[in-house]
Amino acid sequence: MFKALQEKLGPGLLYAAVAVGVSHLVSSTTAGATYGFVMVGFMVLVCLVKYPTFLFGAIYAAATGETLVEGYTRMGKWVVVLFFLMQLFEYTFAISGVTVTTAAIFRSVFELEIGLVLELALLSSCMLVVALGRYAVLEDITRVLVIVFSIGTVFAAVIAIGGIDAGGASLSADLTFDTPTILFLIAVAGWMPTGTAGSVGLSLWVKAKSIRLKRPVSTSEAVFDFHVGYGTAIFLAVCFVALGTYVMYINGVAVERDGALFAAQLISLFTSTIGSWIYPVIAIAAITVMYSTLLTLVDLLPRSSAAALVEICSTPEEETPETFSRFYLIFIGVELLLVLGVLLLLLDSFGTFIALVTSMGFVVAPVFSWLNHKAMFSSLVKPQDRPAEYLRWWSISTIFILTIVALMFVYMTYLQ
Repeated sequence: MFKALQEKLGPGLLYAAVAVGVSHLVSSTTAGATYGFVMVGFMVLVCLVKYPTFLFGAIYAAATGETLVEGYTRMGKWVVVLFFLMQLFEYTFAISGVTVTTAAIFRSVFELEIGLVLELALLSSCMLVVALGRYAVLEDITRVLVIVFSIGTVFAAVIAIGGIDAGGASLSADLTFDTPTILFLIAVAGWMPTGTAGSVGLSLWVKAKSIRLKRPVSTSEAVFDFHVGYGTAIFLAVCFVALGTYVMYINGVAVERDGALFAAQLISLFTSTIGSWIYPVIAIAAITVMYSTLLTLVDLLPRSSAAALVEICSTPEEETPETFSRFYLIFIGVELLLVLGVLLLLLDSFGTFIALVTSMGFVVAPVFSWLNHKAMFSSLVKPQDRPAEYLRWWSISTIFILTIVALMFVYMTYLQ
């Protein structure tokens, strides 16, 4: 039974690992700390809006045996070039931000005083894992990390809800939809549960899973695996909102605006509010949350870049596993240089850049939603493998909603 379940799970857990990171530990907790439990409904709503976009990434790969990158190629190579540039920008800053936050947690937990060397060590350890172990080792390590951080997060949330007396205080703020609030909500939603480029990663991991199993992944297996990962990401977002509400919101604690400082602040607040015995639980949860995100992101950038470059630069005869592997290894090195460049140049103003990137995640979201919808309902996908009619309309609604919100963000930020 365990082996059968192990075969069914993989890409979905990797998705949960990449999703449950800064967007949860920092953004979801900050949302709860700022507005209370009212943010639970907002988090769930955002995840439901994006649901078809991510689901189609898993289904398309299982139904066709090819990745969404290959599906984009059928729409024109310019689409793949656009995807390559967007993911290169988004993942570079995402990895940089996650590296800084992960290092800050390690420094806080282990009382380390080393500088940028720690960021480099964490980044290099992840690159070593994906370079030597590739998908198989990535999946095995991530499966353990997801289990550990899920148990730790749920336990911490239960203790916070049951052990902290709200004293009759309100658990929710009244949302006033002024410009700062709307921009904050858009920034949170940009990476909730993660950026829509992650849907392409899902399709890449489904294909890698089929190679590992030496057989195609069925659509039912892909859907089951996806729902486990997506459901985990949504549930843990709710848990982190609860943590922010009970540990910070009801106590009126001012939130650190820097993501790295906020993570350290959260851990210290747990010990002062609940007791020192909770420290190992929240520390392990925070470390595994962030390290698993860093590990999966470090795989995603070279994997997505390699897949795109194979389609852009290679002839059909050259599109072999060896070509992909060569590009993959090259881009691990490129990734290191890009991230180090960002860390060295922008570290002092990193909070501003992370807010920009998370917001831009929502701006590009309708692009990926439209591309995935077009690929999913193309003639390449057999009618019996296509999603139900209600999902088609759900997807169309997603594209419409994300487009309106993206235009609203651009207007309020740059034109108002």
